[in-house]
Amino acid sequence: MKIIFFGTSGFAIPSLRMLAEHKHAPVAIITAPDKPKGRGKRLTFTPVKQFVIEKIDKPGLSIWQLEKLDAVAIEHIVTLQPNLGIIAAYGKIIPKELIDIFPHGLLNIHPSILPKYRGPSPIQTTIFNGDTETGVTIIQIDEQLDHGPIVAQRGYVIPTDITYPALHNALAELGAQLLIETLPKWMVGEITPTSQDDAKATYTKLLKKEDGEIDWSKSAEEIERMVRAYNPWPGSYTEVISEKLKVKSILKIKKVDVLKLNPVRNAVSNGVNQEQAPFPSPRIPGTFFKTTDGFPAVICGTDALKFLMVQPEGKKDMLGDAFAHGYMSL
Repeated sequence: MKIIFFGTSGFAIPSLRMLAEHKHAPVAIITAPDKPKGRGKRLTFTPVKQFVIEKIDKPGLSIWQLEKLDAVAIEHIVTLQPNLGIIAAYGKIIPKELIDIFPHGLLNIHPSILPKYRGPSPIQTTIFNGDTETGVTIIQIDEQLDHGPIVAQRGYVIPTDITYPALHNALAELGAQLLIETLPKWMVGEITPTSQDDAKATYTKLLKKEDGEIDWSKSAEEIERMVRAYNPWPGSYTEVISEKLKVKSILKIKKVDVLKLNPVRNAVSNGVNQEQAPFPSPRIPGTFFKTTDGFPAVICGTDALKFLMVQPEGKKDMLGDAFAHGYMSL
């Protein structure tokens, strides 16, 4: 197999690693250009480029960082005479002119059970919606977004309270394993791809910074899922006023627990109903209060959230009780 691999983010790394381990290292890697990062705006390699430089030892392996997949780029790719393309979290639409040069097509590894959750944020959407199952799909791409026929699929049962990084890594590994199992059968024509049912298709959106602003009128359960889904990007945040510093700032919420506002029956207390925290009255969404163990919490549309880990603006992550003590008078 003469493979060209298209990938940019860390999701692609397990597939690259397994291809190399099974002696299917690509003849070329196509990834995004280096980008400035941090306060110093230092040019930073993509995760895929960094991995290839450090971990893949193949003489003559090319790394192409293309701004556009235009006619000039396609002409360069044609000179390698590839017979298969593999895409994992590349981040660009592949034009038909490029698709057509691969005799065995372009296979894309997508982190959902297509046609559910087409688009750029399937993993975040899976957690945000509270799904209990997901998986990976390998499709033969066409000109439409995540639309091509299905080559292989594998399901994954989602552990309770999973975060985006954990689910991302699990699906990246699952997709890599499925790819290695699928390739030999695909190359000899043992797999007939199956068309997706467009009537069942759902779509995800490109997440923006403003998507991370918390609406406290939502239920505590929904916001808790949002915190797990949107870490690290776009993050979940709210505006706070420091009673001690007398300034407004943005507080990033990193880890939370749901506090039930309904009375909880405690078998040890002779059947007397007891609440889990001294909730303020009236219970207005967005109201801060302190739990009995010293952590900040906020009233939500339904129930409340206890802040276990936060990041004040311009500061490092800290435990919620340390934040309540150092920044707020609750």
